[in-house]
Amino acid sequence: MKMVPGQPAASRAGFLDEWRGIALLCMLVYHACYDLYAIFGVPIPLFSSLFYILLQRFIGYSFILISGIACSYSRSNLKRGAVVFGLATAMTFVTAFVMPEQLIMFGVLHFLGVSMILAALLKSFLEKIPFWLGIAGSLFLFICTSSVYSGKIGIGSLALHLPSFLFQSNILFFLGFHNASFFSSDYYPLLPWFFLFLVGVFWGRVWKNGQMPAFAYQTHIPPLVALGRYTILVYIVHQPVIYLLLFVWFQFR
Repeated sequence: MKMVPGQPAASRAGFLDEWRGIALLCMLVYHACYDLYAIFGVPIPLFSSLFYILLQRFIGYSFILISGIACSYSRSNLKRGAVVFGLATAMTFVTAFVMPEQLIMFGVLHFLGVSMILAALLKSFLEKIPFWLGIAGSLFLFICTSSVYSGKIGIGSLALHLPSFLFQSNILFFLGFHNASFFSSDYYPLLPWFFLFLVGVFWGRVWKNGQMPAFAYQTHIPPLVALGRYTILVYIVHQPVIYLLLFVWFQFR
């Protein structure tokens, strides 16, 4: 299958679903290890290794970039974002009442839902920006805002300290500003992650226009594709299922 630059691509890009499937498998392994370590007290060297950091980054970066790319394929990002954010809000209530020690206030689903809505609202503005400039600018802003957690914005010696009042309360926690009392077991604030999402949004034009290599539009591993197409469902149910299986295992082993 040869894609001609500028020629519309297929309605789905097989590799995106496969990439999503790989990220989901990594997430299942990661959360199973997390539950063993944090809830059941099993010592796992993974959580003090570089591999843990890289695995966590791969999972998060993958979901954010793929969701941004998918904006080019969606018929209504506004509707898609509202549904995802609604599901995320339901997860907040469930964790608050069932497992408060694992409360999720603004996790990856909250973030993705809001980002999809923002992408829909900013669509006319974003479409005026050349894709290469959009990708470069978004990457630059992502790097500049990556130190928001430590109260700074910028790069290296050029970083500026943010006003302390931003961190005195938790009102702006969804932006990345909060004090020491804030807790969320899964936390992806808009800063810096929205700019990485925008990298995916601009990159999505290339995918949609058929300008990626031919393999990106082909299906190579059908099981991964099938898994990748149920990302939201898997994300919602995987933690309760993993916890239940581990609980039963430790009760009856």
